[in-house]
Amino acid sequence: MRGKLEHPRGLIELISVEVERIDTEYRELWLSFEYTCPGGEYKSAMVLPISNSKEMANFFFKELIGEAKHLSEIEKNEALSVGLFVANKTDTMLPIKNLCQRVIDALNTEEELHENREFIDLCTSGFHFKDGSKSLSSKSFEERFKIFMSRATEKMSQGYYTIAADDLEKANVLCSTSPFISKLIGICHRELGHLDLALEMFNRAMELGDREKDTYLYLSEIHFFLNDMERAYDILEKMLHEYQDDVRALIELANIKYQMDREYLPLMDKAYGIDPDQAKKTILQTFVFKKVGGGRKSRISIEDASSLLGIPESAIRQLAQSNRIPVRAYPDNEELVLDENELKAWAHVYRRYKLLQDEIERVDTQQGGDKNQGMALLS
Repeated sequence: MRGKLEHPRGLIELISVEVERIDTEYRELWLSFEYTCPGGEYKSAMVLPISNSKEMANFFFKELIGEAKHLSEIEKNEALSVGLFVANKTDTMLPIKNLCQRVIDALNTEEELHENREFIDLCTSGFHFKDGSKSLSSKSFEERFKIFMSRATEKMSQGYYTIAADDLEKANVLCSTSPFISKLIGICHRELGHLDLALEMFNRAMELGDREKDTYLYLSEIHFFLNDMERAYDILEKMLHEYQDDVRALIELANIKYQMDREYLPLMDKAYGIDPDQAKKTILQTFVFKKVGGGRKSRISIEDASSLLGIPESAIRQLAQSNRIPVRAYPDNEELVLDENELKAWAHVYRRYKLLQDEIERVDTQQGGDKNQGMALLS
């Protein structure tokens, strides 16, 4: 009787493992890892419940094989007689098991974790199984810090803020008194829309001695969009004690006073008198005419808005569609909603600082406009 002479198998090769974080509250070890399998080469992450080192290592390899099987689409075809296994498991099992045991031991000590060198080492460690020179575990703390900062700034420049924040958190473990790192983490959370976390990081940067212009502005901006105008106002007031003629701060403080229904034009006039071009640019980039706090609106049609502002209906429609004027859109209604008071304020400011005609000419030449203005546009 003839039978199969061979059983086709799929190989997994574990390339690297790196600690992302150790969650002491939920007793979880977060790992990122790179590997190859029949489906390709991947970078992934996994959460290991902290129990004992043997169970944790076995859990890791079980989940790794399961993920590789899914990504290789083997589980979708039962006709394929393919079994996956980790080709270099013998070389990788012991380092991972030892890593898990060190985590357990560190958590069981009574020493403060942020002062525990072993814990700090674990939170910033990693193994590269194909090239030992790339292993973080073999590098000094200073070398690791440089690596994390380099990786983070590169990822931020590419717009990968989640990955950048992870590397910055590791750098922060190594240098927890750096206001610059806290600020960068805050920027990542701001870009990801995590306003509460961004606020915490910017406040920490200030507590650690950061007095840079952009930190004041970031902190004020977060309070602005959380509708805490009093706090946003206080922060910019402090900034202007140090940077008295900063155009950006003057315009943003004017915006806060506008939101609070206070007189705001004198601040804008001052900014315009210092540097007209920068003032106009800042108004275009940052001034929010829509009232962040909501409240009762005085709704107006596009036709009536045209008569009120002395601007052709076609221009109003184009400005609204490209978010160049204060306008709201709702998911259950295709109609754009305009507020009379917000439009009056917009037109008055734009005429006062010679911006209105430029805006009208821009939409005439660039149909559709710029629909991506980030946090300056609220729904």
